[in-house]
Amino acid sequence: MIWTGRTDEAAALGSLLDRTYAEAAAAAARPRTLDREFLIGQFDLWATHLLPAVSAGIAPLWSRRAAARAVWRRLGFGAGADHRCWMAGHLAGLGLDAEALLGPERDDRRPVGAPDGRVVPVRQPLTREAAELVRADYDFVGGFIASARIEASSPDDRRSPARSVEGSMDAHLELVAATRRYADRTAPPPVLDFHAPAATSFVFPPAGRDAARLTGPPAVDVTSADVSVEADGVRLTGPQLTWSPGPESAAFSEVEPPPAGPVDVLSRLHLAIMGQLGLMRHAGRLRRWELAAAGALGGGSGAELFRPVPAALRDRAAARRLRALAATEDPLARAFLAHVARGLPLDLPAAAGAVAPPAPARITVGSAGRLLGEPDFTGTRLRLVDVRPDRAVVHLDARRDGRGTIVVIELTEPLGAAPLTVTPDGLTLTRRPALEATADDIALTIPLPGGDWTVRAAAGSWYVD
Repeated sequence: MIWTGRTDEAAALGSLLDRTYAEAAAAAARPRTLDREFLIGQFDLWATHLLPAVSAGIAPLWSRRAAARAVWRRLGFGAGADHRCWMAGHLAGLGLDAEALLGPERDDRRPVGAPDGRVVPVRQPLTREAAELVRADYDFVGGFIASARIEASSPDDRRSPARSVEGSMDAHLELVAATRRYADRTAPPPVLDFHAPAATSFVFPPAGRDAARLTGPPAVDVTSADVSVEADGVRLTGPQLTWSPGPESAAFSEVEPPPAGPVDVLSRLHLAIMGQLGLMRHAGRLRRWELAAAGALGGGSGAELFRPVPAALRDRAAARRLRALAATEDPLARAFLAHVARGLPLDLPAAAGAVAPPAPARITVGSAGRLLGEPDFTGTRLRLVDVRPDRAVVHLDARRDGRGTIVVIELTEPLGAAPLTVTPDGLTLTRRPALEATADDIALTIPLPGGDWTVRAAAGSWYVD
């Protein structure tokens, strides 16, 4: 095969990696439009497919395109509708046939493997028939509500048309059943995830461990207008709901060999970056500075790594890239690199004037009164609520020093909460939130159009960057 100089399937993988880094940096710079769920999906795709993609990119010319096509087909098979739409747009912009590379869209998708070896089941529409199967297959008495989460969405042309809607609200309800009937009794309690990509209403559970207990199976109501699932007073409603059992263990383990050269070190570094960024799936771990640092470190490296050149030239280019990364003068990018490169043979000389990255601060009696007094909440919104038995996480849009930011408040050991019903048009804050602390507890009050929502907890932390 003779390389023509045009963007081939392997080079398209490299430019998609660069695009991922660019979009991570853009999300850090524009927090108002940051789409956490979509970013997590991007990082998960790379965590699974990065090393096979690099193998295709460095393959000999005669096998390079075939190897890359196999990676694209696996990406298309494992991606959801939103990320398939994103990749299809990327390929179309490069003049490549997206459907031929990603494969046809299909409803009968099979479970896929997660980076940690788990098997991730496929989501299915929540129908009356599905609800009957859930009730027959799982015993919910003695189970609990693992998580109730809403997240405000922004218009995004990377997503499928059904999801690119102004003011939509993404919602998840996770239930842990006591057991799964006809299954191994030594297996861990099964988790069921109910998802509404455009929820119209969500009635939240009271916070606290005891309040989350289930007394029976969830009730499902299907009408011509919407679908709802209700479990012990918690009710999720939307025009479409899907459900899936949680990831199951695949009993898979592999010890990675040490890196074998600059290209391998650089590939492992990209993989470590994607794994670190993927931690933002935990609502309390959203760090915009990490997104910005990753964008600064990874930008442009995909095109360089996937360029069809002799192996010796590629090794020299990768070594130069690693030296340039180690010499970065961006203090936050340097701190991020030092964290993700642990265990890799990357020499990071000590730098003068090192800056500690932003970190969560404990909410105390002395600090509670001033924490929410610093940011400007005028015209901002509640962007995320994630209530679990042991914690409640809240994300608030705000402005700080004239720039947009996201305030992350994590309350641990919840002691109680007022009832909360949220709708897509009821997320705008009506005034400044209030945070109070005593020697016994912390109280957070979020003023919403439907009334104030107050949650109390034994302890908590605050983070903003």
